Amino acid sequence: MRLLKFIGKILIFPVILAVTVIQWLVAFLVSFSSIIFNLLAGLFFLAAVGSYILGLTPGMEALKMIIVGFMIVMIPIIGQGITSVVVVIREGLCDFIRS
Repeated sequence: MRLLKFIGKILIFPVILAVTVIQWLVAFLVSFSSIIFNLLAGLFFLAAVGSYILGLTPGMEALKMIIVGFMIVMIPIIGQGITSVVVVIREGLCDFIRS
């Protein structure tokens, strides 16, 4: 039994390295995209409020623009959730190695 567990640990080690690299890549992409998406969402929000105040669009159109801005803000948050799942998988594999 100990021999099988040792062989399993040796086989899992490259998987841990791959998952760690994926975690770093996803974390970088999420942090970079959050800057861009937050700027874009702010632009949608400012355009919606500004056009409503100036009377260029009716209230429902401005509300639709604000909702689109909110959905754009949610994209990096979903990415952070995916990063958390990858971290949980990596931690589970590391716990198996340590046991």
